[in-house]
Amino acid sequence: MTQALRFPARVDAVWAPLAMPDQALDRAFRDIAAPDVPRRARTWLARAFGLGLPMAISLSLGWVSLGWFALDGRLVLAEVLLIAGSVVTFYWVVLSFTSSLLGLTWRPAPEPASGGRGLDVVILLPMYGEPAGLTIGTAIRLLAALSRPDHAHRFSLHILSDSRDPLACRSEQTALAAARQSFPHLSLFYRHREVNRDYKSGNIRDWVRDSGAAHQALLILDADSVMGPAAVLRLVATLAGDPACGLVQSVPLVLPGRTFWQRMQSFASQVYGANLARGFAVWAGTEGNYLGHNAVLRTRAFAAAAGLPHLPGRRPMGGVILSHDFVEAALLRRAGWTVRMLPEAAASYEDTPEAVLGYVRRDRRWCQGNMQHLRLLAMPGLHPLSRFHLLQGAMAYLASVWWLSLLILWAALGDSGTVSYFSERNPLFPVWPDLPPVTQGTVAAVVALMLLGPKLVGVAAYLRDHRLPRGTRLRFGLSLAAEVGLSGLMAPMLMLHQMRSVLRTLAGFDAGWTPHVVGKPGLGTLIRFHAVETVLGPVLTGLVLAGLLTPWLLPVAICLSLGVPLSALVACDASRWPLFQTGGPR
Repeated sequence: MTQALRFPARVDAVWAPLAMPDQALDRAFRDIAAPDVPRRARTWLARAFGLGLPMAISLSLGWVSLGWFALDGRLVLAEVLLIAGSVVTFYWVVLSFTSSLLGLTWRPAPEPASGGRGLDVVILLPMYGEPAGLTIGTAIRLLAALSRPDHAHRFSLHILSDSRDPLACRSEQTALAAARQSFPHLSLFYRHREVNRDYKSGNIRDWVRDSGAAHQALLILDADSVMGPAAVLRLVATLAGDPACGLVQSVPLVLPGRTFWQRMQSFASQVYGANLARGFAVWAGTEGNYLGHNAVLRTRAFAAAAGLPHLPGRRPMGGVILSHDFVEAALLRRAGWTVRMLPEAAASYEDTPEAVLGYVRRDRRWCQGNMQHLRLLAMPGLHPLSRFHLLQGAMAYLASVWWLSLLILWAALGDSGTVSYFSERNPLFPVWPDLPPVTQGTVAAVVALMLLGPKLVGVAAYLRDHRLPRGTRLRFGLSLAAEVGLSGLMAPMLMLHQMRSVLRTLAGFDAGWTPHVVGKPGLGTLIRFHAVETVLGPVLTGLVLAGLLTPWLLPVAICLSLGVPLSALVACDASRWPLFQTGGPR
């Protein structure tokens, strides 16, 4: 298709080659240009709390559960599996809680001293068929705001097109030409690849190999990225002031958008997510992570340390590394460069799909990429925390399988022979022989606190940092209740789709790389997309009402049955509704 293009694939390209070799996955690597990194006692204390306390609480839960199940003097296989699964699953729940508590302790670092030394920074905008006018226009406005005389850094914009449709490529060229007429003083460049090799990571790598030597730092954006100039300058100043830093990542929040789904996601990211990300930054320290966009990288460090080879074997678990960002961060840290998270760079945003359908389809690609991380956990030379990040990315999807397994095991343990955990007189709560009710209540309260804690702490942090005017307090409370309610109703549906994504990946189905789904899906599309939960929900409901399954599964069954109407509801236009309004980008 690209052979039909009638315009040059490269416009005013800067030819400055820089080697970016494949990194070996079977031996360690150290970049001789990376300086030594000092250890920070505060970071180690934060890690002991943030990562160690969840392990202690999870093992304690497992020990208590073991005592419960052993009260009858025997353990069946289902009970052992339930205990082990609860420990593994609960660790990640408690991790969110301890991270949110650490978020309360976070304080912004002082502005780094520039020392008058400016960097040559190139803004890289990879594109894959996104609306050209909107995408390029947002990046142009950022470049124009950065092209001012009150700092020493130099910025240029390079548009890296991987679009396959000739009409999309022409739109990109047209948008670029219009921008050059409106902003003749800006440095704007365009390159279109005829071969879409290795998707986004390959697009950026090809540019580094062609032009990377001409620039000291890269600001990598996504097509839906929105950043303020102050945030960019803070990232660049941090990189310039820390010679050991190879990558500094902002913490993007979700843009409000127009649909209920987008606004609900935006509300959650600003009220809960921002504090959680601060806590993550506290315990991650110089071993942070990379989200693939809204970050500044040291060009030569990235080229020397982060060239991604193909994984051996067939796709989906082999071939191109789809979730390249986590791996690139791990490789940079392996080479001796630090990776930092910078919540201080606050004006950093990204978009989210308009509806659940688009969200799930994007999630399938992320699931495949994160599952590939399991193959890299034993890579020689990785920092232990980099291995943890890779495992955490995989567990973001494997957790759905764990939770479903726990539900199945609880259903199977309703009557395990010698002990009936659910009686006919009290079918909603398990009966533990000789166990004081106060012990059961205490454990239930701890579990509930760990599940809801991150949201409660996030609300406390948000109210501390944002003084709500009197006229907005009721709206905030209603938005909070609506978000908790809707997310709870949709959790079983999303869990099922994540589990399907994991199983599809393990079964060998390649998610590929597809453009974002835009627009409101029709009723027929929703019925086909949610067919599994639409059938499964009523079946489970019938089994519960027939007494064949524990009543604890009834809420899950009802939520699954509501898959189509819930998905249709959150895809509606919410621009005229007062819910989920937090002010948007600042």
